[in-house]
Parts: sequence; C-alpha cells; structure tokens
Amino acid sequence: MPSNNEAKQLKKIMNDTLDISKYILASKDDDEILTHIAKLINCDAYIMDVFGRLRSYSENAKMDASLFESVIHDLKLIELTEPVNLLDKYSIYPLKTMDKLTRRFVVFSMKMPEDLSSQLLIENMVNLLSLESMQVSINLNQVRQRRNELFDTILAQNLPENAFEDTLKLNGLDSNSMYKAFEIDEINSVDTGHHQEDMHRVNDYIYWYFEKIQMPIILISWHFKPFILVETKKSLLPLLNELSKFIHENFVGSKTQIGYTDDAKPLIQFKKLLREADEALDVAKRENILKPNKFIPQQVEDILSLVPKKEADMFVDAILGPVLNLKEDEKDELIELLSYYYADNQSISMAANDLFIHRNTAVYRLKKLEKLLNMSLNDVSDSEQLRMATKLYLIHH
Repeated sequence: MPSNNEAKQLKKIMNDTLDISKYILASKDDDEILTHIAKLINCDAYIMDVFGRLRSYSENAKMDASLFESVIHDLKLIELTEPVNLLDKYSIYPLKTMDKLTRRFVVFSMKMPEDLSSQLLIENMVNLLSLESMQVSINLNQVRQRRNELFDTILAQNLPENAFEDTLKLNGLDSNSMYKAFEIDEINSVDTGHHQEDMHRVNDYIYWYFEKIQMPIILISWHFKPFILVETKKSLLPLLNELSKFIHENFVGSKTQIGYTDDAKPLIQFKKLLREADEALDVAKRENILKPNKFIPQQVEDILSLVPKKEADMFVDAILGPVLNLKEDEKDELIELLSYYYADNQSISMAANDLFIHRNTAVYRLKKLEKLLNMSLNDVSDSEQLRMATKLYLIHH
C-alpha cells in the first residue's frame, strides 16, 4: 500500500498529466503547451528540431546562447535516441516519431530528476509531447503528399495555362518563381526488389538536407524517381555534392546518380526542367557518371552562341523577318511555339502540352507561320533554317 504522501504525489502526477493532455487535445500551440508544462515543473521548456533550431519555448524562457551552441556542436541530434543532461543544467529528451529525420526534442532547464515521482511526471510530459509531435509529422507528410499529387495531376493532364496558374496559386505557389531542378536514382537497389523502399528513404534525406539549409523545394515522384524543383538562382552543383555526401554517409551501401539542370526557369515551365534533368540522368546512367551530371544543350547551341550578334541578326531577319514585324504578343507567341517545337524533337503534341494550349491551336499557329514565311516545317532545309534562326534569336534577344 502506498503511503498517504505517495498517494498524493501519484494523484498530482495524474492530474497534471490529464491537464496537459487537455491542452494538446484542444490543439493549443506549442508555446502555450510548453508554458503550461513549465509552470507545473517549475523550469523553462523549449522544443528544438533535428537541426538544433529553436521552434518554440515557454513564456519568459531564458535564451541561453551556450545551450543552443552545445546542442548544435556537442550533440548529433539525428542519432540521439535517449535523454541526456547538458551543461550540468539542462536535460534534452527526444520525442517519439515515425521518422528520425523529422524528430523534435524537448529541453528542460534542469538536469534529469532522480526521484521517481519527478521522473514519472517528466516521462508523461515527454510522451504527451511525442503524440503532439507525431501529429505535426503526419500533417507535414500530408502536405508533401498533396503537393506531389498536385504535380502528378498536372503531368497527366493538359491544363490550359491560366488553369495551371490558378491551381498553383490555390496551393500557395507562384507560377513565376524561378526554379532549377535535379533528378536522382539509387541504382544498387534496382535489381533487388527494394528500389521503391530505398527511394522513399532517399526522399527523406533530400527533405532533411534542404530543410537544414532552409531552401524551398518541391519533390515530385516521377517514374519511381524523385524529381526535385529547387527555388534558387544559385549553382546547384555545390548543393548536390553535399547532398550526395550526406546520403552516402547515412545510407551506407547506397549508390546514387544525379542529373540536373542549372538553367533557372519559372515554375510554370517545370515540365521543361523535368525533361532536362531526366535527360541529364539518362546520360549519367549511360556513361556511368557517379558525380552530379549537368544537362548540356545540343552542341549546335554552343556553336551558335559564338556567332557575332550583327551576323546573327542578319540571318534571323532573313529567315524570320515577317514574324518579327508582327505585334509583340503575336511575335512572341509564334517564336515560343517554334522554340518548344524543336526542343520537343518536333513533336507538336508535346510542345502544345508544355505551352498549355490545345494541339489544334499549335497546329493552326504553325500553319500560319509556314504561310507567313513561305516555308515548310516538313522540308528538311526549311526546318533546319528555322531551327537555327529561332535559336539565334533566343540567344541574342
């Protein structure tokens, strides 16, 4: 039989636990929950993410720089599975999670208690916060899944451009934001029957890495490989080298190949980014390139870029003159269609899809262009001149 004092302590622990559980069930924010816990155990309380970044804290909590430095430099949070004391005045507890890469930690401004009643109370608080943390993780995964499904739908359907822009806006995305892209594959598992499982693991590492450097990404699973849009104008190569190193350090025995495009484009052109990254990955596989492989346009573009602007303009005027004399919108419309037509290996359907127009509209515009220029896209000589003139125009304008 417990003594009266023990019974009172146990009852208090149960009441305190019930009190906190009500806060969590009422979907109170983390700061409010931590403030309530801090009052119960008479200390400051903090929640940190797996990168050591402060996410929330109790009211009037002391901001101790030595705590944050110690968490980042002395602890490898991604591997921390048991509570530890820190700096002789703090204790840090890993919250339970379904994924160690999104784990969070609660820190108390006191060492781990030695008496059983305090241990039980802290353990209950940690368990309740773990439930709340797992819900945060579930919500995050649902957001990621919805975004993946959004782009899957866009890839499967030929949405008009205005509908695509509206869809992106409804999902909190700006169609004009500039993105680069890469595609990655884990090649050791292709023949083992574990490829899909291993690619899910690679996805988690990708999310972890870009969350750490606080760079927005959109991850799309395409043909069982992650295709990643990165909102940046910086060179992707240093980032991808670091990402590869991180994956190989944490995913022992893995072997990845990456294809990427370093040409930033607005989000509304993500299909073109996808194809460029995919082509770069295909080259990496074909030539067994294990470092990130950059998409390189056809050599003819490199050669054409060496043509002086004066000579280039003369050639463009000779071939595309009647088009260049059209109103600005109509001119841009036809040149853009030609550009996509040649980029898509002269597929009218793919060019129309990329431009969010009906195939019949693309056919009509190309027929109009042929008539205007008195040329035929089916004539090899005419088509090659149009290809070169279009590329030269885009290089110099």
